[in-house]
Amino acid sequence: MRFKTLITVLALFTVAALTLPSFLAAQNTVTGAISGTVTDASSAVLPNLTVTLKSVEKGFTQETKTNAQGFFQFSLLEPGTYSVTVTASGFKTLTDTTTVSVGQNSIVNAKLEVGSAGTTVEVSGEAALLQTETSEISTTFNAREISEVPNPGNDLSFIAQTAPGSVMNTGSGYGNFSSFGMSASSNLFTLNGMYDNDPFLNLNNSGATNLLLGQNEIAEATVVTNGYSGQYGGFIGANVNYITKSGSNNFHGNANYWWNGRVMNANDYFHKDFVDPANDLPRGFDNANQYAASFGGPIWKNKAFFFWNY
Repeated sequence: MRFKTLITVLALFTVAALTLPSFLAAQNTVTGAISGTVTDASSAVLPNLTVTLKSVEKGFTQETKTNAQGFFQFSLLEPGTYSVTVTASGFKTLTDTTTVSVGQNSIVNAKLEVGSAGTTVEVSGEAALLQTETSEISTTFNAREISEVPNPGNDLSFIAQTAPGSVMNTGSGYGNFSSFGMSASSNLFTLNGMYDNDPFLNLNNSGATNLLLGQNEIAEATVVTNGYSGQYGGFIGANVNYITKSGSNNFHGNANYWWNGRVMNANDYFHKDFVDPANDLPRGFDNANQYAASFGGPIWKNKAFFFWNY
């Protein structure tokens, strides 16, 4: 009997081990990648060259080599700004700066010019708006865009309503928005890759009782509106992933205060008397106060950092 019980327990653990990764697949997309091909002026590929990656904010570096096809890749990179430097004997050193977003592969194709290795060519540009490496419809908002989007209440779920295919849920039922006609309760919310949906109603933790108001601590928000590949498993609606800010080699911080009152709002349509404006009902009372502050910086340059947010 004990032997049979042991076999049953082992079988359950085996099933759990096979099932758990597919369940957690929706929570593991917290990084991006940089890849590209190194060629010379004639577009011939250059194998076995050293490619160095450096984080602009945190200073850490990585190195790799181009393969026989001149291809290189840096994987599992946290969102941020990076410089990619390619060095080769007989060629000018090339440095390209690019931005890494969650779930995206930034392409850096380096074309080296003949010249002294002591000469550096610097290239910088914005990330491509069209991602040719994936068929997903993904919209990424950086910290500045999140802070400048008019957002009454500072509810984090509000940013997803500005993504393509998303509309505010004005009907009955739960959820703040629907994506491409899917149910508003079919959206998946994650914070740093961790599941952040309400366990009972299957909706975002936001509103008067389930607050999701940490807008000031968000460095990036990515909305994937057709996330059917493996890493976005779980729900058929939008996948909304928030990445929090962190410390860097530079001290940085902010302080914000938001206020909304009756004088800031127009009167409700049903409170107006279009025949005699003197009979308009007064605007409803409103007095909302919200504030936030953050501060971060280095503990040990290029090694350890701190970040505080309130």
